[in-house]
Amino acid sequence: MDHGFFGRSQSAAFDAICAWHRGDRAGACVVYGPAGAGKSTVIDRFFGSLDGSGAQRVLVRAGRGSGAPFEHDVLARLAAGLWPDDAPHAEDRQGLCELLVNEVASRDVEQGEPALLIGLVGPDACADWPEDRALSVLGELGPSARVLVSVTGPREAAERWAERLALGTDSAAWVPLSGFRLDEIDAPWRDRLAWAAIDGPGPRATVEAAAGALRERGAARLGALLSTVARAFAPLDLGDAAALLGADEAELAAALGEHRAVIDPVLAWGERWSALRFRHEALRAAWVAASQDGAALCERRFVEAARALLGARARAGGRPPEGRAAAYLRRYAGDHLRASSPRVPHADVVALCDPRWAWPSSLEDLAARRAELRRLRRSAAAPLEVSGAGDALAAPVPDLVRVALAQGALGTLLRAWGPGDAGPGDVARGDAERALAVALLALSAHASEPSREEIAARARAFVRQRGAAWRNEPWRDAQALLAAARASSGDDAATFARWAVSATSRDEQGPSLPLWLTAARFLPPSEAEALVAEAIERARSTPRPGHALAQLAAAPGLDASQARSLLRAAMALPSGSRANALAPLVRALPGEERDRGVSALFGAFVDGASADGEPVDYPSCTEALAPFLGLPELLKLLDAPMTGMGAALAVRLAELGETARALDVVGQLCGGGVHGASPLLRAAATERGRPLTGAAREAVASLRPAWVAAALVADHAAPAIEVLGLDAAIEIAERGGSGHAVVAALAALCCAAPAPSRPSLAARAVAAYRDSGDTDGLESLIRCAAWMSLHDAAWLLARSLGDAAGSVTLASTLGGWGGVEMLAPLVARLGGDGALVAAADALREANEWLAWMESTGGRS
Repeated sequence: MDHGFFGRSQSAAFDAICAWHRGDRAGACVVYGPAGAGKSTVIDRFFGSLDGSGAQRVLVRAGRGSGAPFEHDVLARLAAGLWPDDAPHAEDRQGLCELLVNEVASRDVEQGEPALLIGLVGPDACADWPEDRALSVLGELGPSARVLVSVTGPREAAERWAERLALGTDSAAWVPLSGFRLDEIDAPWRDRLAWAAIDGPGPRATVEAAAGALRERGAARLGALLSTVARAFAPLDLGDAAALLGADEAELAAALGEHRAVIDPVLAWGERWSALRFRHEALRAAWVAASQDGAALCERRFVEAARALLGARARAGGRPPEGRAAAYLRRYAGDHLRASSPRVPHADVVALCDPRWAWPSSLEDLAARRAELRRLRRSAAAPLEVSGAGDALAAPVPDLVRVALAQGALGTLLRAWGPGDAGPGDVARGDAERALAVALLALSAHASEPSREEIAARARAFVRQRGAAWRNEPWRDAQALLAAARASSGDDAATFARWAVSATSRDEQGPSLPLWLTAARFLPPSEAEALVAEAIERARSTPRPGHALAQLAAAPGLDASQARSLLRAAMALPSGSRANALAPLVRALPGEERDRGVSALFGAFVDGASADGEPVDYPSCTEALAPFLGLPELLKLLDAPMTGMGAALAVRLAELGETARALDVVGQLCGGGVHGASPLLRAAATERGRPLTGAAREAVASLRPAWVAAALVADHAAPAIEVLGLDAAIEIAERGGSGHAVVAALAALCCAAPAPSRPSLAARAVAAYRDSGDTDGLESLIRCAAWMSLHDAAWLLARSLGDAAGSVTLASTLGGWGGVEMLAPLVARLGGDGALVAAADALREANEWLAWMESTGGRS
């Protein structure tokens, strides 16, 4: 036996690893072979042989026996090894993975850094290692980084794991271990290692022999103890195991001592029977397989103890109850509940997401809670990510929302938790309160009566209670309050509108005057008139009054009375300012006032810049004016054209049948590329612009790069379908590269296409989004929700809720990118009013978290 190994295979593997490490070919080495062949031993000895090498060495063991049953545990230990004095928070998986990826990918001795050697023993022993290679932190190795991995199984299994870890099967070094024979084991180790020998009994026979011996000795309690240890997610102290079994700890300790010789080949422990665990993952798995008769009872003990602890903590108001097994179950209660059923029962989801359970007592506990919720999230989302239809896809939505809200709340606490603090500091709740109101209103907007009113009433009640106290981003606060006003009537609507106006007054940049016009719609007439008059006067007093009045004119929901007031104000301005003010206003003016506005806009437009020097916004003014002009007025404008006028004039000329002139205008005033293709496409789509179809198609076909044409289709989907044809427009969209350009173009086509084509276009848009690998196209894609298949809508909701935001908080989960507000159309698609009401019911959990944050005052 060379190097103190058992058998030639271990010695040869050690030499092969050393040769790999000395060479300069592969950054990754995979050691593989049967269970118990000595892979871990060889890697341990290899790492130990490198003392004094100057390299940074990080060795991490995965699996239950090592207390790292989940991928998150392995990543946290890897981070602790890389940064022993200042390990990053393990609470934020995304941030942690980004740090690990960057560190591994950038390690270079040429930059004055030590070489890096990572050892990962047994990732296949983890319960939840991701299948997706894109999630691996080892996919790109820096010039001075190497990875040594061990996997149980033949070469084929090792290759699958190398692919899963993104190590590169073509470039990796492969080191097999075939094992050892009984006569190659040193006598002191023979009893413990005989099971692993090539000619030994194997794991199953070894554990069956131990179980049989315990039964023959009348020590059935120890069999139950080993079954409990086998199904635990981490080593168990004897006291915890005794509590789970309902047994006396002292009696169990005595029995272990009495039958030590029987259990020693399979069970390992620390001092005073602490850290009970199987000596090898293969022995643990074999015991689980051999003890199926008692599996249900064993699992039920874990589940009942977990539920008892959740209930005790709830009754104690979130304070950690004292009790045996509490420490272990605090860490793994959710995992046992998850493992007990294909779908975690609703009551368990509610309990695990309740702040009385999930509120952390330390940063370490925060990491555990976030990891628990991530795994619970996967279970809650799983039914939405498999093929199905009907009500079955809507049923998991409320629990998914609850878990996402709890995840967001813990993300909010992490942001408020300073380094070295015992708990989170003051938590700013206003943005989450505002987002909760907006999320409820979004769900309401997609429902029909009476569900619409039922959900809206909850939003109004919450805004009535909390809205006056919001002191966050003034513009967002005001927008939310106005949304509540739209969903209200009478005194509530007026009150919310007043609060919105007050919120804009806090803005350091000055109040948002367009919001005042929107708010005025909900106020009594005299109060509304005064507010509109003040907004107009403030706009007129700015350095660019035309621009300021134009912003007011663009306010959503502008009514006729407001439009007339703006017209009077605009008419009193110098020509350039008047033109800018009238541009967005003319379409909102009724009857005769519109004719007057168009005439005034044309006159001001021809006159040009104001005496006060306010420049005319020629593109906007031309777009507003052109649809009302005849050929003589168009020709007059073309006598002295200004930059930005060409597109709108060309389209109007085409509408009048002057296609030759339209083509000349595009060539002379718009230029080439997309600047010419866009007006040609719009012009050719008009009823009398059909002769321009060939020129438009040619212009679009010439656009480079391909994403430019896709973006044009996204911006002008209806003209693209009319001029290019639906099939050609789809082809252009799908040639647009990858990412947002393709998704946006397909989504726009979906919304503009004839109804029979919309489901297939929605499916194409979802497929492009899947392939893009990012979330940039999410907002565009959501516009297709009504035509998505149930499976696509379910998948998108499961993948996006809360997780599409870069840094998840309670506010972002409710109202951010991928929040409930944005994804409400998907909820409606999956289950209509029933799903929307159920999701609104789940949002009560957000209110619970907000109340908890307020009542704790930052204390854990």
